[in-house]
Amino acid sequence: MNIEKLICTEIEFDNKKYKVTGVNFEKDNIILNVEEIKEEKTTENESIKPVYSFSQTSLDKMSKVHPKLIEVMKEAIKNSPFDFRITDGARTAEEQFALYQKGRTKPGPKVTNCDGYKAKSNHQIKSDGYGHAVDIFPCGIEENGEYRKFTSEEGYDDKKLKIISEHILKIAKERGANVEWGGNWKMHDTPHFEIK
Repeated sequence: MNIEKLICTEIEFDNKKYKVTGVNFEKDNIILNVEEIKEEKTTENESIKPVYSFSQTSLDKMSKVHPKLIEVMKEAIKNSPFDFRITDGARTAEEQFALYQKGRTKPGPKVTNCDGYKAKSNHQIKSDGYGHAVDIFPCGIEENGEYRKFTSEEGYDDKKLKIISEHILKIAKERGANVEWGGNWKMHDTPHFEIK
């Protein structure tokens, strides 16, 4: 079993719901780091809506990302229509080149036109010391009530990513941040958001 697959899953204990935010190992024990999923009721007629937050893993992936983009993402997750996690933040040239090879010298579809050297990605550190892009993936409760953590192997849930993107772009505009969504590009990159 891949223990990392537990991150972003929900568990119930003592009539409360928790989101797994990390996994630690101590001797023969596996310790789950969790955050309680808080619910807020907006009005008597509206349904209860969960308040989401990022796992420590998602926060760590944004550690070298532009502060304004981090601010937008942290605000957007709180009342996002769907829970999501950060899958990529800043990348090295080597990491970018490995992605560039997909669909070229490695199996799979092409995922980027930036090789990390001649054509640099906005995920790479800029002159201001930050990467200017993040990639996200939805995770959470499905309409049938089952929990699901999406993975890149399953493909992208473009329908959910479009709904999430509208929410993120609205938050960005409210905060005066010029954020662009990769789903609007000719070569669709629906998990991708970057600050200009």
